[in-house]
Amino acid sequence: MEDLVVKLRAAIEVTPLAPMQGTQNRQLPGFHVNVTFDNPQVAQRICSEITTMFMEQNSKDIDVQGTQTTEFFAQQVDQAKRNLDEQDAKLAEFKKKNMGSLPDQEQANLVQLTGTNSQLDAITQAVNRAQQDKVMNESLLSSQLATWKAVKGGDTPTETLDQQLTALQDQLSVLQSRYTSDHPDVIKTKNQIEQLKRRMSEGPKGGSTAANAQATGIEPPQIQQLRARIRQDDLSIAELVKRQGQIQNQIGILQGRIQSTPAVEQQFKELTRNYQSAVEFYNDLLKRHDQAKIGRDLNRQQEGEQFRVLDAPSLPMTPSFPKKTVFAGAGLGGGLALGLAILYLLALLDSSMHTERDVELCLKLPVLAMVPNVSPAGRAPTRGADKGLELSGTRA
Repeated sequence: MEDLVVKLRAAIEVTPLAPMQGTQNRQLPGFHVNVTFDNPQVAQRICSEITTMFMEQNSKDIDVQGTQTTEFFAQQVDQAKRNLDEQDAKLAEFKKKNMGSLPDQEQANLVQLTGTNSQLDAITQAVNRAQQDKVMNESLLSSQLATWKAVKGGDTPTETLDQQLTALQDQLSVLQSRYTSDHPDVIKTKNQIEQLKRRMSEGPKGGSTAANAQATGIEPPQIQQLRARIRQDDLSIAELVKRQGQIQNQIGILQGRIQSTPAVEQQFKELTRNYQSAVEFYNDLLKRHDQAKIGRDLNRQQEGEQFRVLDAPSLPMTPSFPKKTVFAGAGLGGGLALGLAILYLLALLDSSMHTERDVELCLKLPVLAMVPNVSPAGRAPTRGADKGLELSGTRA
């Protein structure tokens, strides 16, 4: 069996084809399979079997390679998916932790800070107005209490009303120097001055009313109203101060967000860059996985890249060896050369003398006479009888 295998291997010759000139692809385009055997039918079957084995093995290798490639990319896709999920979770946690300080929220924070400062200014002005109203109401309350006490003691309230009028006029002058005539405080002070002037014009009637109220121990309605206004002012001031504190805290938070935006932006860019890289890497692996899967399926359907037999194994009609013409020519030439060699050898081995020159060369003496060839009696002279035997002698 080993001898047969060695003989079969020696009979098979695989010759690669050279790439075509002018092409950029330097890969092996194909190869020839030659089988030399003493039986042409057996040689054809051997060539067909070798071709089939090549194709089957190539298809198997491509299928195994496609499966391995697909499994490899599947593992890589899973790993990339886990990495992408981790990056996504980090980015979501960072956004949740730094909500309000993200780069895309900086402009909104600036707009909100501007609006909040405007609100703070409006609240501050409202607090100042409420405090001024409280001071004015307290001043009016003091005047009303002084008038009420004066009436109670029997004093004339005219002087006290004049003092109240003077105080209100002074307060009106201060308000007019700060605000316009349409300001609520200015209008309110003017109304109070008009009411006070009407009370002063009523005279004793109002005094008797105050005296009656003092006699009964009940404060006049004007004093009660002023006390209610003062309490309302206190409540308004407290509410406004509370609101003012809340706005200040909100301003501090917005300022902190704006100040921390550059550092947050740097970290956000790094996380976004890592997340984007993970997304691109995952998409690239997913694309390669799909391509490998499609290539494997195409190969299984015999539509992918594989070996193709361009020329089917042919049945030789004439033997490739031996060549009859070559062997015949070689035999003729060899026989001619051998004949010439034999003639030359016979000539070298012949020691007979045929000419005068041969005698001189052999005996190294000059020829003195030649004896003709004499045929015996009764025999016909042979060809060349006119020639005699060459004799040599010495000179006298």
